[in-house]
Amino acid sequence: MKIYDKKKIGRRTYTVVGEGQNLFECTYDLTKLSFGDVEKCGICSSDNLILNARIAGKKKFQYVEVKCLSCKAAVVFGKMVDNPDMFYLRKNDDKKPDWKPFNSNQTEEEGDN
Repeated sequence: MKIYDKKKIGRRTYTVVGEGQNLFECTYDLTKLSFGDVEKCGICSSDNLILNARIAGKKKFQYVEVKCLSCKAAVVFGKMVDNPDMFYLRKNDDKKPDWKPFNSNQTEEEGDN
């Protein structure tokens, strides 16, 4: 069984699938993406956003992020330690997505700590 949902990232819409043997399992599978729509960049307010995945550093850390194609800022997803299939948007002290401006002087190693 499958159920579908849509996540809006800027002007793009991504279809996500929850799979399982029954409605509970399908719905639970969808909750692994526990974030709402991201309509605009938290730095420049552009809606020119993409969902991006990258591998960084000598230890090959895997990152999923929402990236602004206008100013190159990004907000990174966190992963649950006890359930590494569950992703959430990192938040700042104000409980809003923790957008980080692009810094061309910063190495990937420094930026990923």
